[in-house]
Amino acid sequence: MRPIFQKLMTNYHTRPVLWTKDFVFVFVSNLLLFFSFYMLVPVLPFYLLENLGTSGSLAGIILSLYTISALMMRPFSGFLVDTFARKPLYLICYAFFCLVFAGYVVAATLTLFIILRVLHGLAFGISTVSGSTVAVDVMPSERRGEGIGYFGMAANIAMAVGPVAGIWLHHHYSFNVVFLSAFVSGVVGFCTILPIRPIIKDLPQPQQALSLDRFILLKGLPCVALLFFIGLSYGTVVNYIGLYSASFDAHAGIFFIFISAGLILARVLSARAINNGKITQMVYAGAVILVASFILLAFCNSSYQLYFTAFLLGAGMGYTNPAFQTMLINLAEHNQRGTANATYYTFWDLGVGLGTVMGGAMIERLNFEWLYFICTVFLVLGLVYYGVITVGYFKRNKLR
Repeated sequence: MRPIFQKLMTNYHTRPVLWTKDFVFVFVSNLLLFFSFYMLVPVLPFYLLENLGTSGSLAGIILSLYTISALMMRPFSGFLVDTFARKPLYLICYAFFCLVFAGYVVAATLTLFIILRVLHGLAFGISTVSGSTVAVDVMPSERRGEGIGYFGMAANIAMAVGPVAGIWLHHHYSFNVVFLSAFVSGVVGFCTILPIRPIIKDLPQPQQALSLDRFILLKGLPCVALLFFIGLSYGTVVNYIGLYSASFDAHAGIFFIFISAGLILARVLSARAINNGKITQMVYAGAVILVASFILLAFCNSSYQLYFTAFLLGAGMGYTNPAFQTMLINLAEHNQRGTANATYYTFWDLGVGLGTVMGGAMIERLNFEWLYFICTVFLVLGLVYYGVITVGYFKRNKLR
């Protein structure tokens, strides 16, 4: 036992440090970016209905403009991140993202609010891609799998506490206090980017011929089908869980807390395995958990089962999402990291967006049980494609 223990301790001490000052700063900046975003998620519908006098259906369309504009910006953000210096680009986009929060305070008309919402989505689309690429740049390559998993935990933590903070502020103070609180949170996040040391990979890349591969990682397209179906399934849950949970006398806020707990735990458990090359295995594990989760959702009959299912949903995505992001980065050249991250976010957002549309249509025509059963079918089809096509393709074409 003694030689084994000594070997483990030697490996531990010789591993490169992941949680460096730079990585901590970029982690906190991502945490506060998503915290600011999630503070407004449950509050903006009330603002549109109460202050701007919109209808419920119009409010939904206006709020969706954020996701649509972010999705449209994803491919271009990958191009920008791989063309210009990454840290300055991250700072500029993050600063613009923060300023829009202050803009909501003076958005006295619906037209101005719509313009700000579109601009906010564009800034978010670039900020998330540039931030994740800066994070990949500052983490040691030997621990990249772990680093991607831990970095993504920032958004999961924000998803758990951001909506709670936003609702509390809305109940006790005015809408302007909520907007300014999000603005202050963003400003603090902006300040944490400033101390990050410039690194050689942060220099602009040599100019290349303009091609589609500079906007979408074409080499990664055979690997994103299951990711898209996971996003589609998640989109049917995240936007309509308030309606579904009401039938079980459950609280949607608690549902999101359980999702976040599952996400964080799974990211921690899978980080080392992904770092050791078990990327495809983690996707398999997460996808199986997700299939089981949607079967349980389809036959849910109590609040306790709903919360347990939420934890499983979070765990499934906690295994699959960092593995897919690492997979795409491992298929890309070093000067295509931004494009790889943009491709990951593009297909995730596309899935969530279409899932939102599909969920609304199916709830009106069928019911939640059929909706989640169909999601199960999509996930199984995606899992079959992943096993037959993606795994072999990735093993043949990965660069590291």
